[in-house]
Amino acid sequence: MKRALLRSGFLAALLLVAHTLSLSASAEPADDRPVATLTPAMGAPVATSRAALLARHGHTEREWWLSGQARVYDRAGAWDADGRWGVAPRPGSARPYATRLLVRHPADAARFNGIVLVEWLNTTLGFDLDGGWILTRDELLREGYAWVGVSVQAEALPGLRALGGTRYETVNLPGDAHAWDLYADAAHTVRRQATRLLELPAPRPVRLVGLGYSQSAVFLTTWLNAFEPARRLFDGFLLHGAAPAAGPLHGDDSHVYAPRLRADLPVPVMQVQTEMEVAVSWPLSRTPDTPRVRYWEVAGAAHLDADVHAQTHAVATPAWRADEPRCLKPLNTLPLRHADAAALHALRRWMTEGVPPPIVPRMARGHIGFLTHDDDGNVVGGLRLPELAVPLAQFGTYGNLPTSWPSVRGLYTCIAGGSTTPLSLQRLQQRHGNRDAWLQALQRSADPLRDAGLLRPADHAATLETARRTAWPR
Repeated sequence: MKRALLRSGFLAALLLVAHTLSLSASAEPADDRPVATLTPAMGAPVATSRAALLARHGHTEREWWLSGQARVYDRAGAWDADGRWGVAPRPGSARPYATRLLVRHPADAARFNGIVLVEWLNTTLGFDLDGGWILTRDELLREGYAWVGVSVQAEALPGLRALGGTRYETVNLPGDAHAWDLYADAAHTVRRQATRLLELPAPRPVRLVGLGYSQSAVFLTTWLNAFEPARRLFDGFLLHGAAPAAGPLHGDDSHVYAPRLRADLPVPVMQVQTEMEVAVSWPLSRTPDTPRVRYWEVAGAAHLDADVHAQTHAVATPAWRADEPRCLKPLNTLPLRHADAAALHALRRWMTEGVPPPIVPRMARGHIGFLTHDDDGNVVGGLRLPELAVPLAQFGTYGNLPTSWPSVRGLYTCIAGGSTTPLSLQRLQQRHGNRDAWLQALQRSADPLRDAGLLRPADHAATLETARRTAWPR
């Protein structure tokens, strides 16, 4: 009996030590930086402004300045495959920053649903892009969400000054190595000063969703594994279009390839990927659905589809707009934003009601790993929007090129934009019979998606209305 007790006590001690070590791996020293300062920006926003669209939907937009100090972080301990990564601020690395918060919210405070999306703005194209807002805008506007875009990375500066001139002269982004504290300060400020930022009549609790599109989602993967367990700043995350990598902490650090999100995440995460990313990034499909993670692959979808491209063009720098390429084929028109709207609503229910989102099948792969396509060239499996399940076209990825001598801009737009190739009348007749039969089949595809929470009711109605207005080829 004594030996058994000793063994059980020894085991308990080991478990306690292991638990303590696991906590210390994600814990950070106390943050002794000054509290970031928030001040209103005078005049209307210039960069990344969507004021006209927002006004039509009863939303408003305002810009604020946020200033403080941000530190550089280094890895603390090994960064293993389990994602339980530690970080430590580098002594003496604090630098002043001055950035902007672009705030959008319902003009009528009574419509605010209590959730604020805090987007790490994407700078891949050389200017701040609100890619997450683009893909979720329909749901944000109709359901009363607030949104805050944060200029985090130094690559935003040329675009800000090209669009706003002297307005952004005082913006100081010391570099990606200092981005982590900057993003943390933005989230903390939104939570602490929501009444002021969102023009609420009285204080009320808010929930924060971390939002990242493409490169920004890569950085948020690092945030989730290395910062969020200790900071506890967010209530959920929505990642879209990430590569299978976690962003580096600083310039001397390196990406982590094919990372797993840690199993002990304190908050739920929705991850949405298009066929375009999954086709060339096989590790993405091995992302497990867990009690804290839901991973959806959207079949037929492109990274920078026709809608995202048009919305990007609307806020781009003059140089970007002037260099508009022509592509051999029309860009991909599959309404990817319908999947993101469903993902956001599923995340909302997960956060507020504890209802986990549905699990979606992955895209089918052949015996050597490549994606499998049907006779029309559309991929098999994955989350299948009605336009793909009952198609009038082949929705392509990587099959488009610019018509003229390719520039980097042209290659990016046409390749990342995918393609839409209408099916022939003969093929449509073989597959669907006639227009009435196609419409009926489309509704039979859309109804179960709506009922399963994979297509929002408004998008279900829009899909059917668009189909009714679509002419049958002659």
